[in-house]
Amino acid sequence: MPEVRSPKTLLRLIDESGGAFAVIEDAVEALRLQVADLKPGDPDAVQVLRHHLLAIGSPSDVAKYFSVELLCRLAPERAVSTFLEVVEQLARSPIQPDRTYPVERAMIRQLGEREVTEALPALAVLAAREVYPLSRTAARAVAKIVGSTDQDVITDRLKRDDLPEASKPQELGAGVNRALWPNRKSSSARSSQERRRRITQENAETPPDSSQTCLRPEGKAARQRRLRALLLGAGRDPSRCGNCGNPGRTQIGHLLPPLHGGSDRPGNLFAFCGPCRRRLPRGRREAFEDHAPVAVAPEEAEAQLDLFG
Repeated sequence: MPEVRSPKTLLRLIDESGGAFAVIEDAVEALRLQVADLKPGDPDAVQVLRHHLLAIGSPSDVAKYFSVELLCRLAPERAVSTFLEVVEQLARSPIQPDRTYPVERAMIRQLGEREVTEALPALAVLAAREVYPLSRTAARAVAKIVGSTDQDVITDRLKRDDLPEASKPQELGAGVNRALWPNRKSSSARSSQERRRRITQENAETPPDSSQTCLRPEGKAARQRRLRALLLGAGRDPSRCGNCGNPGRTQIGHLLPPLHGGSDRPGNLFAFCGPCRRRLPRGRREAFEDHAPVAVAPEEAEAQLDLFG
């Protein structure tokens, strides 16, 4: 059983571990043991819970339900902003088609029930991806916030000036409509399920272009969180250097840079600690770091797998 430690100590341990998920889980369990003593709005406890919920690739759904409930109790406003971060991260990421994401869908439903207008673009993008059951849950949240299931009404709402990041509103409105009524092209429940399964397999791995053009710009910290979650979902430890194997703070980057067609699939992602990253030749180091894309020659881009070559 984890030792009972203060939220501040738990957050420090998470930071020192480089966000290792095992440390996050232990911290959440430690919070559970002292839940009666936690003060509303405790900033350190809130950050521990936020770390847990943003680790989307983790399988600990039961523990995450606790984090959702406790975060809503301690800091309702921070809960909403965290749920919004989760939805935006999902909208930009490859999704595991064999997972149903029950906790993430619970957060999406809360955004809908609370009618969080700021979440509309991300929810619409996720609905339009047609990755079920996530997309249908997101579409229903959109309809709840807008107050209508009519495609034209949803499209009109996405056009308003208070949502400047929601480009391509017609495309998004049509996508929400498809997710709301996935049975219309099928003659039976069985064929409808088969169709949804096929569409999910086709759409899960590659987010559409709208995930970048319709959402707010993704900052470096948010991008690192998303890439770490992708590695975690693939069964890899993003807090352990992929070169030397040491645990601690790492930076996630691409073996083949996005500039040359590299994707965000886990097989193209690599975690480097600071010392190993600094050992890279300058050109490869800059290409690896997602915040500083450079024009690497095509033959060098093909050699990214041999980073120290």
